[in-house]
Amino acid sequence: MLKYCLTAAILKTASLNGATKSLYRTIGNTVGQRGRQNKPMPSYYLKRVNRNVTLCREHDIFNGNAKVLELGTGWMHWEALTTRLFFDFSATLYDVWDNRQIEALQSYLKQLKQALEDGRVSPPGDIKRALRIIDEIYQIKTFEELYKFLGFKYVVDPKGELDLLPDAAFDVVISAGVLEHVHVDAAWKIVQGMGRVLKPGGFGIHSITISDHLYHYDLSVSPKQYLHYSERAWKLFFENEVQYINRIQRSEWLVIFERAGFDVIEDGGAFCPLNGLALSGAYRTFDQQDLECTHLELLLRKR
Repeated sequence: MLKYCLTAAILKTASLNGATKSLYRTIGNTVGQRGRQNKPMPSYYLKRVNRNVTLCREHDIFNGNAKVLELGTGWMHWEALTTRLFFDFSATLYDVWDNRQIEALQSYLKQLKQALEDGRVSPPGDIKRALRIIDEIYQIKTFEELYKFLGFKYVVDPKGELDLLPDAAFDVVISAGVLEHVHVDAAWKIVQGMGRVLKPGGFGIHSITISDHLYHYDLSVSPKQYLHYSERAWKLFFENEVQYINRIQRSEWLVIFERAGFDVIEDGGAFCPLNGLALSGAYRTFDQQDLECTHLELLLRKR
């Protein structure tokens, strides 16, 4: 618990002014890039490749000249990029700031190639095609070259409200590890925006991490430790802008998407026991499945 509280205090302090927050993110990205270049990628990156390609194959998502919107593309545009290895489509890559890291991207693709070759990743598709495209990407030196090669477009919009994107322009909206960082007051507007930019019948593929992100700094606490704190205590001591999480729970996300005009086609994820964690009053009305959900995976279709 000490590491948990200490990390929260550091992140809270780093959020107090813009210059400090910017410096903290710069240092974090620099250190993180070195790790992404030199260390094994987290296993969930490989799992997401399998999941995304499998869903697109099973539901025949890509027909004709499909257009994809990836939200919060981060360092390497992983969702759109790895799905593009198996399907032809154009994509718009949308983020609120520029975190791109070409060396990290190539490092992760190298590891993905090894996993495809030795069978640790086996999505239902043309593996030889995927390997060939990865080899071609190895020769690319800049993101601009990459976008030209793949038919991608990069958009940075600090507002993050999707207002720059046209109505009914996309067949698929995809995100991973993004929606939990949308401010709780903006979540409804963002999901409405997804519905606006999707064509009728278009798909949403989303992976939302509902666990307490401070848990990763202190594994002695519960993965859902934030359920212990009232809204007042959370905002005062733990909530921060450097690594903001919105504490929106599984059932609440389902309601938000359904009210925005989406049908839930698949609803899965990961769960953990709470092991006697004392809950704040605001969370005592949620059912056990909600409380134990640490990771939400959704396949949606716009009505």
